[in-house]
Amino acid sequence: MSKRVQIAPHLSVEELEQRYRQASDGIERSHYQILWLLSQGRTTAEVAQITSYSCSWIYELVWGYNRLGAESLGDKRQQNRGRTPLLNDEQQAQLWQVLQEESAMETYGMGQK
Repeated sequence: MSKRVQIAPHLSVEELEQRYRQASDGIERSHYQILWLLSQGRTTAEVAQITSYSCSWIYELVWGYNRLGAESLGDKRQQNRGRTPLLNDEQQAQLWQVLQEESAMETYGMGQK
């Protein structure tokens, strides 16, 4: 049997519904829909079936919302700058120069045999 998760009262059921209906971003809309359905007393399995999200992902969403509130919702990928490059700018320039020299050598038949 699926659990009913507890939603922190950051927003009321009505506010969650309103934000779900007014969201222009699809990911944010899905997040609000999930929380709205859960706040109505639906089980995680029911919400997973309605929204096509996995139960484990729904638990993650609720965990973040309960800790941080509405600021945890929506697509945060644009805010992720990614990993620091393995080579700094100078090292990248040196690598590019070496690769250009090797390419030129191959083009003119000057490579090693």
